[in-house]
Amino acid sequence: MKKPIYKKWWFWLIVVIVVGGIFGNQNGETDETNAPVTATVIKEETEIKATVENKSTDSETDSQIITADNAYTWLKESGLISSEAKDVTDKFEGSEGLVKALRTDEADIMEFEKDENAAKYHNPNLNSYAVKNIYILIKKGQDNAENFVKILESGKTLTVETLYASDEQKKVAELIESDADFLPTVEAYFALQKDQKSSTWDTFMVNKFVTWSGTIADSEIIGDSLVVYGGENYTAEDWSTISTEKKDMMPYTFIVELKDNTMKDGLKKGDKVKLKASLDSRGDKEMQLNWKLYEGEVVE
Repeated sequence: MKKPIYKKWWFWLIVVIVVGGIFGNQNGETDETNAPVTATVIKEETEIKATVENKSTDSETDSQIITADNAYTWLKESGLISSEAKDVTDKFEGSEGLVKALRTDEADIMEFEKDENAAKYHNPNLNSYAVKNIYILIKKGQDNAENFVKILESGKTLTVETLYASDEQKKVAELIESDADFLPTVEAYFALQKDQKSSTWDTFMVNKFVTWSGTIADSEIIGDSLVVYGGENYTAEDWSTISTEKKDMMPYTFIVELKDNTMKDGLKKGDKVKLKASLDSRGDKEMQLNWKLYEGEVVE
């Protein structure tokens, strides 16, 4: 006996509904599975982007670090330092964050890991300056401190104009630079304000070679040296007289240690002489001190 047609119809309708429900659930599960994957990809992209940005920031920070060697090169090429640098890092062991320390006649240059390490030593009243991670102690050329700082801040060699504390200081510097004779040079130096004498000596005079002339006051009293009077109105005073009885002549007297003692051969007291030598210690009017020079040579 055959089943009624309407029963077959209901059977297939139920099958379609059940099958549709199964596929519907599968699609829902797929959507739920895919959602976290999408979130993970976005998160990874964000992390990658953040890493790239951090690396860029790190590079910018690194580029702001100044090395002691670079600072020395910039200052030397700019004319503020003329002497060679010596590595003295071991003398500052224990200094927090210290990387390297260089010493020159004009300045000490110290490189630190961080800006704050250098900043602890910043004290312009003591000629000490911190620029970024560099600390510099200016020993000669204090009047040019502004230029020292300017060069370090720029991070490159600059053409700078020498700064002078006064016109009088400028005059002394120019006389030394032009290799002027003894008397005009020392008179210009003695005319300086008291508070400018030390900086002028340290910056423009000490260790500079000069060519000075005068009258030999003594060629025997100091074995390897000549005592020369460079002032006016010399009347045959010897070193013993100048240094005891006529001490007002001391500031106008310079003693030159010769490279070779044989250069004195044939020279005697009262002779006019011209010598080339390096300035070592300065004369003083108030204290009645003479000048002292080394590495001397008789020019004529």
